[in-house]
Amino acid sequence: MAIDAKTVYDRYWAARDRARSEPRSRERAGIAIGLLRDAGISRGRLVDLGCGPGWTLDAFRAAGFDARGVDGSSVAVEEARARGLDALLLDLEDADQGSLRRAAGDGFDAVLCLEVLEHLADPLAVLRKARGLLAPGGLMVVSLPNEIALPARLSILAGRLPFGGHDDPHVRHFDRRRARRLFADAGLRVLASEPVSIVPPRMRVLRSLLGPATRLAPGCFALAIVHLAREEEHAS
Repeated sequence: MAIDAKTVYDRYWAARDRARSEPRSRERAGIAIGLLRDAGISRGRLVDLGCGPGWTLDAFRAAGFDARGVDGSSVAVEEARARGLDALLLDLEDADQGSLRRAAGDGFDAVLCLEVLEHLADPLAVLRKARGLLAPGGLMVVSLPNEIALPARLSILAGRLPFGGHDDPHVRHFDRRRARRLFADAGLRVLASEPVSIVPPRMRVLRSLLGPATRLAPGCFALAIVHLAREEEHAS
């Protein structure tokens, strides 16, 4: 059964620490913009599935994209709209392919799912629906958390479980192997991946020092991985 997104994520966003969440969201947006530009997409139509309060949408709009967002939380959607962003209230799991297309549109040059799939009861079904919104040759950007980063491993060694439980907003947990299987099952081929450092953006010196380690051992030093993917039949 899908979670009650309206109840759960209205409460989630109402209680969220914006000072910590916004810089991370904008950081992932910057990585996504870079990946798309490297693949030849620097403008065009884009939809952000699970847009939250619109921080990512705001970054893509500033970068010149025609961006709209979808989220299941009215609290988040109202905040995004207050920023003048094009945001739509829709539960991604409850909506079928047809209703998602009618509501959000289709033929997008890029579709985003940034830190969304781990919150869903059936991430594969939503990823397949997201794929159906792409224009021919369009690209997807999907960010998944690294649940076994170094802080989590240290917590386990100390006898504390760092994820799971009745109040954990992540209902699915991914490592790199499970992420690859998810993309393959959804008919997507990963073209490039970029790690997100475990170090907060404000700690610039430490981030710079750990930069090589983050790239060499993302399983330990990446908080999340941002993936650029294309439909398998269009991948070269």
